[in-house]
Amino acid sequence: MRLFVLPISTRQALIYCQKAARKPSAELSYSDRISKKAAETWAAWETADRGWKKQVVKYGNAGLQRIPYQEWSLKSFPPSNPQVQAEQLVENKKFDVVYPGNIMRPDDVPKVLSRLARERKQLHWNRFVGSMVALPITAPFALVPLYDPPLE
Repeated sequence: MRLFVLPISTRQALIYCQKAARKPSAELSYSDRISKKAAETWAAWETADRGWKKQVVKYGNAGLQRIPYQEWSLKSFPPSNPQVQAEQLVENKKFDVVYPGNIMRPDDVPKVLSRLARERKQLHWNRFVGSMVALPITAPFALVPLYDPPLE
């Protein structure tokens, strides 16, 4: 795995994670197959001229444009679990970090990475707590039918 740190300003940076190359014979995991199918469906819906599929894509893209670039960069990181983390600790695994040396000093890179992780962790925790607080209020609406066809 290789991390690319691209400074945007003196306080902000974009981070991209290049995953290790997969073995061609390795079968896709269940989540990868679902992600691939969702991407293919979305691409097919984007080609629609009009109709409900085009409207879903229009509103979906508008919602996606509201996501900050820091979140998009975190999307490039592979999912982690305790087993993978334990293996990386046991192996004392190091990752390559690529950054422009003429703009950033080597001792600033860990600070930028830790600041991004700390800020995003707090944001995600706050959103999680807010979702848990709102869950009892919004859960009953899942039981309300959206459309009740007339009886004949």
